[in-house]
Amino acid sequence: MLNNKLIHASVIGLVVVAAAGGCLRRKETITVQPDGSVTVALAYEGETKDFETADALPSEESGWQVTRTTKIEENGKETTMLTAQRTFAAGEDLPGSFAKKHGPDADLYLAFPTTIRREKRANGVYLHFRRVYTSRPWAYVHYWEDLHLDDSIKKLGEKQPAELTHDERVQLVKAFAGAEMYKQVELVGEALRESDGDLAQDVWLRAREALLKVGEDMDWNAFVDRVANLEEEERNKTFEQESQRLVQDSLDAFRLALRAAADFGDSRMERFENAYNRAKKQYAVTSETAGHQFQIFVRMPGKVVAHNADGIDDNGVAKWEFDGNAFRDRPYELMITSKLPKDRD
Repeated sequence: MLNNKLIHASVIGLVVVAAAGGCLRRKETITVQPDGSVTVALAYEGETKDFETADALPSEESGWQVTRTTKIEENGKETTMLTAQRTFAAGEDLPGSFAKKHGPDADLYLAFPTTIRREKRANGVYLHFRRVYTSRPWAYVHYWEDLHLDDSIKKLGEKQPAELTHDERVQLVKAFAGAEMYKQVELVGEALRESDGDLAQDVWLRAREALLKVGEDMDWNAFVDRVANLEEEERNKTFEQESQRLVQDSLDAFRLALRAAADFGDSRMERFENAYNRAKKQYAVTSETAGHQFQIFVRMPGKVVAHNADGIDDNGVAKWEFDGNAFRDRPYELMITSKLPKDRD
């Protein structure tokens, strides 16, 4: 959505704010015992608003012992810390997400299947820890952002707002709107593939055209004139309202085109709406977790013989640090193997 998190400073004179979600710091300490049992301790920190994420967080409903505390910092910001812990017996399945058990959208949340495998060899017993943050689709939307917010747009964005001409402001706003329109095309396309896989190609194309036409018909010159002399707070509010209206109008046009071209009845439309909401949620989780910072610590028993960690401290604790971009369009894998001492074999 073209809200105040996406607006470039040069469009309406606002400070640049990154499009990704807030910076939630996610620390996890995993301790593996010689018998294969595992204790997982979590400590999440961030501004309180950062916890309003689309992703699932550890909760009592998902089996964790959770404590949550909030305080006001000296700068006036409200911060929250969430801690959680669970112990798993040897051979017990480790959690692959923080989704609630049997939740309807469990497959949309961040997934990280985790396993401990015990292997007996001639020279001893080895424990293999492996976690995979499964890939989250992103390039399908990011392509359109790159296409519309190209180098020429970025160059305009480097100018001071007062230096921009009216036409340059219009160009910037249209670029952001174009990226948003094609994001909606991808989301509704994904929803139709899930809910109505046999839909005729020409029907899809006519509905797609109706959605894009809303953005093409927008009077961006009048909009830029309207916000140019507003106070910052009012400009922000106006841009937010306009972006919501643009998305809503384009989706309404898409729905009308579906009903007209394919005789979409209420049951087909309901399936589409449910699938569209799921597609939006999946995108939101991927987008927001990009700003999350992950620190994963794994303590293995015995001697570490191989790993792909960023480093291991003097106590043999492996550490990985990464952000949510690590698993966009590709899996991100954490692996470490240790050999138990002879008296533990």
